[in-house]
Amino acid sequence: MKTFKIILFILFLVLLVVFGIQNQEYFLASTALLIDFKVGSLNYTVMNLPNWAYWVLCLVLGLLITGIRGLITSVRLKRQVRTRDERIESMKGEINSLQTRLDIFIHDPYIKKHLEEEARKDQNQEQAVTEEKKKA
Repeated sequence: MKTFKIILFILFLVLLVVFGIQNQEYFLASTALLIDFKVGSLNYTVMNLPNWAYWVLCLVLGLLITGIRGLITSVRLKRQVRTRDERIESMKGEINSLQTRLDIFIHDPYIKKHLEEEARKDQNQEQAVTEEKKKA
């Protein structure tokens, strides 16, 4: 898979070079960029630059904008992960305290005896219900 990606990247570069060579006149021509806001005297003319410089400038600006947006998203997601990790840790602490209380509750001989009696009552009720269903 890695060699496939390398071959694909090399093929893309070759196509880019062919495109550049075929349009060499356009990319080497110098033009002045005119910015006109259509409001009174709000217009600006940038110095003459080759067209390839404008293309590179636009590419760099696009990469910067997407990089900043990705950074903002990354920071937001890290904050969410941190808050959820803190919540998980607090819940783990609560689970441990509840487990400790449950262990104390179950190992108490008086409570254990009461729980066993309730379990027997539940079994007797279930047996009675099944017997009634068989009779019906």
